[in-house]
Amino acid sequence: MTMENSKAQLFIKRLMSNPALENYPVLQKEEQIIHFLKVNAKQLYPTLTSANFFPGENWNSIYHMLHQALISESNLVLFPELENVIDGKIDFAFIHFLEEKKQDITILKKTILEFLKRILLKPQTRQSFIGPYTAILKNLPDPYLDESFERKKYIHFELTKVQKLKMGREEVKNFILALLLLKPSIHLLTAVLSEEESTLQSGVVNRQFADKAFTILTNQLKTIPGRLIRTALDSSLSFPENKQVAATSRITSIFAARGINYRRLTKVDRGADSPDKSWFNIARRNYKFYGFDINMLDEFYKIAAENSW
Repeated sequence: MTMENSKAQLFIKRLMSNPALENYPVLQKEEQIIHFLKVNAKQLYPTLTSANFFPGENWNSIYHMLHQALISESNLVLFPELENVIDGKIDFAFIHFLEEKKQDITILKKTILEFLKRILLKPQTRQSFIGPYTAILKNLPDPYLDESFERKKYIHFELTKVQKLKMGREEVKNFILALLLLKPSIHLLTAVLSEEESTLQSGVVNRQFADKAFTILTNQLKTIPGRLIRTALDSSLSFPENKQVAATSRITSIFAARGINYRRLTKVDRGADSPDKSWFNIARRNYKFYGFDINMLDEFYKIAAENSW
């Protein structure tokens, strides 16, 4: 490690140890630090070009070193955490419902982990993984799926009668977690095709873009069932424009977005809406922009309102 890299690492460690970031998941913490560096570039530059840090370097060079150090430090937490999620948090037994041939779950887990480690070296992928990964860590879909199975209304109908899943409730929940894990795989394509072919601001891409991603990914990841890859990629499609998108893809899309700015509040101010109720209400107003299923949002909103979530 060069002296410059060592200095960058020490500076990043200091930022990451800020008590204000203590309760942030690692990727949210990373995002906050990137924002801090960009917003405070002018104020930081005199200090970071002093003799104690990087004398004679321009800001772009300094930012690059700090950014690389930040990714390296984050990965020390993220990659072992991902391994624990894949090994212990998600039960991949649902895979046997997706294809007839017997699947080696151990090989499947290893393939997914190595694939994620590879694509998470890309800034676009890391940013797009914040929401899905937070949703996994905080179990955001679980209580809503439990309620949906109890109610047996629109969402349950879409899962069991339209998508025709033969899984039980727990298998469906784990299926959704796996889809959240693979949702950022759409960004593998941005290294191959121009980002102008997709609408990354809303997280929505067109069918042609998703189809190209599917072809590339199924060629690279032969041990992952094609149906799992397709359903994960389809979570980046707009349902109002693609009515054939599976219910599991639509649920994944909603909770990936919910995870982006998720903060657990122990106390809600008197008279204020609960956090989930407020979020789903806003999402209903913007459902076309984000490609959400408005009927799903309505049901999730009612569940959140009735449970004060």
